[in-house]
Amino acid sequence: MEETRVQRRERELREAAIRERVERELDLEYARKNRRDRERIRKKKRRRKIGGVIALIIILLVAFTLLRTWLELRPGGAEPIVVAGADEFVADGRVNILFLGTNQGLSDTIMVFSYDMGNNRLDEISIPRDTYYYRPSYAGAAYQKINSVYSTEGYKGASKAAGEILGGIPIHYYAVLDTEGVKKIIDSVGGVVINVPMDMQYVDVNQGLYIDLRAGTQLLNGDQAMQYLRFRSGYPNADLGRVNAQQEFLKAVLSQAGALDYPKLALTVSSVTKTNISITTGTGLAIKAANMGSGAFYTHTLPGAGGMKDGLSYFFHDEAATKDLMRQIYAAT
Repeated sequence: MEETRVQRRERELREAAIRERVERELDLEYARKNRRDRERIRKKKRRRKIGGVIALIIILLVAFTLLRTWLELRPGGAEPIVVAGADEFVADGRVNILFLGTNQGLSDTIMVFSYDMGNNRLDEISIPRDTYYYRPSYAGAAYQKINSVYSTEGYKGASKAAGEILGGIPIHYYAVLDTEGVKKIIDSVGGVVINVPMDMQYVDVNQGLYIDLRAGTQLLNGDQAMQYLRFRSGYPNADLGRVNAQQEFLKAVLSQAGALDYPKLALTVSSVTKTNISITTGTGLAIKAANMGSGAFYTHTLPGAGGMKDGLSYFFHDEAATKDLMRQIYAAT
């Protein structure tokens, strides 16, 4: 049926109303889009402003960190935990750090790091855990081994023992780390590449120790690194062989130090380590060590020999040779 003039007029009005409504909605959408664009621009400007404030805060924190590190590491800035027993081993610009790796309360790994800040040289001295250290106030042969000192006298007693064994040097800082802490640190840096010198297999259910490594150069994760560091039964010289392996591990870590994320590493270390080293000092020492390079890092083992006393095996250090070693370290440049 052909529409009448009145019907056509009504249709045209309806279509005009629809077009007007569509145009109005388009105008509203355009306005909303403009508001969103303006809001996005305002937020971007605000983020830039906030980013500038954050950048300023970071700069101030870095400056404060550097200042604290300088204050703590400058010559004469570190107060020793244990004062030197020998005046010849008192030296400005040198920091001695005792490191203890503990397992079931005993310090199975004992190292002293002697850092010459002026010459940027680091010497590590390993003290075998079975080293004889006479303590008359403790009965029993096992208590005369240096690895038992920390469990009974804490870090101060362990610092005193290590300082006396090494000829009377002062100990400025200490760091105590258990096996789980070592695993976390190694995992946090992505593992360590090292040459495992032999197949390593050993099981001790009582200690929860399960070692299964194959010989060859490989990337060790935290658990594997701990297996490597604790293995000792396959070395002909037992614990001294393990000391050598630990020193090789330190060299491997140092050789890879340039790629480490030091702030992240410092936070991880601080969360798993008992120490009097602040994060700022630890980061400063780590960065300095990385810049130092492996050519200025030297490892040593306490001079002496194994023997028996009261039915128990000990490592007896050579006092004269130990003092000569420490003199050489202090005199080196």
